[in-house]
Amino acid sequence: MNTVSRLTLTLLLGAMSAFATAGPITPEFSVFGPLPQATYGGSGIPNDASAITFREGFLLGLTAHQRFSGPNLENDEQGTFFANPGTTTSPSGLNGSTWNIGYYIQVDQDSIEDSGLTFKLLYDFDAGTDTDEAQLGVLNLSAIFPFGAGGSAAATKQDSQNLLFGYLATPSFFVAPPPGAFNPNANGQYSFALVAYNGQGDELGRSAINVQVGAQSADVPEPGVFALLGLGAAGLAAARRRKQQA
Repeated sequence: MNTVSRLTLTLLLGAMSAFATAGPITPEFSVFGPLPQATYGGSGIPNDASAITFREGFLLGLTAHQRFSGPNLENDEQGTFFANPGTTTSPSGLNGSTWNIGYYIQVDQDSIEDSGLTFKLLYDFDAGTDTDEAQLGVLNLSAIFPFGAGGSAAATKQDSQNLLFGYLATPSFFVAPPPGAFNPNANGQYSFALVAYNGQGDELGRSAINVQVGAQSADVPEPGVFALLGLGAAGLAAARRRKQQA
């Protein structure tokens, strides 16, 4: 094989490797349902629809919820939540979108001493569908709330974030923001993942969800579908009557 062929093969394999390791976030969890011990850092935040992941030594919970008053976000029970576009303002004057992302991390006491565990929240500013994970922002939760040696002895960390919070768009020791800016009025799909890593940077587990903004929460059958369902029910009733008369 000549030098040009080897170089071409090397570039091709590199491109295939990059393609294989990149991709959009899809909902991922061990179970989807209530997480009773989670407050998500607030009062009255619903915890009955959480993407929960169990791994040896830790538990991850991720949810989306309405900001302040208003009906809670609906979901498809498969990791996708449905929210409205727009903004709200806190009593202190802090603007935010109409919905928040809540995360919950619980580490077993026996694992607290493992200072190699790290946790990160990946978040999305791009309303386009299937944003590549490489284009997501990273909130390094372990830099804010360190577990293990030198950090807090508490086994639980939880909070709620809003994509309009300014620090999520500003590079810092705990934030690597995504490209662009978040538009709270844009309809589209936003992806999130709460990810755990070991001391070598290998992923140990994740909880991942999507938030669909400006979309109906469930498909409404067309009138023709209702008609077919009615005909089917009528047919079953008639068949039962014939069977009883026979």
